[in-house]
Amino acid sequence: MIKEQGTVVSVEADNFIVAVVRTSACKSCQARQGCGQAVLSEWGDAQTQQAKNHFKVPTKGFSAMVGDVVELEMHPDTVSRVALLVYLLPLLFGLFGLVMGYLFGQHELLQLLFFVSAMGLGYVFLSRLTLTNSHQLVPQIIRTYPASKGVDVIESTSL
Repeated sequence: MIKEQGTVVSVEADNFIVAVVRTSACKSCQARQGCGQAVLSEWGDAQTQQAKNHFKVPTKGFSAMVGDVVELEMHPDTVSRVALLVYLLPLLFGLFGLVMGYLFGQHELLQLLFFVSAMGLGYVFLSRLTLTNSHQLVPQIIRTYPASKGVDVIESTSL
């Protein structure tokens, strides 16, 4: 199981908004200079970075207040399935657009335009797809730590 710790930044009716603290794994990795993940993790301004680290997590009987630390858990297979969906679906849309451009007898530049447009439609489709209703695709809370106890170190772990 993949486990992360984060801080509750907002409490809604049935959900917590949890800010997950970024780990220093990228900073210590030897492949950092040639890694696209490291570049993407630092892309954007502070507000964009903060939004990438917030997750809406169902309360599932846990009680917490703003500032409390929660431990989240997700199955590694789920992470792989979501990554496959995010990468493969737009590519399939793009290939469909490329084939349509070819079948309509367009020259290569228009076929490329069909490919890029269809791939963009794939990303729009993914952004509209609501995955938060699926219990398996959302991190689950396994523990809460009150803010008053003062957890000293928050690190991410993956097993």
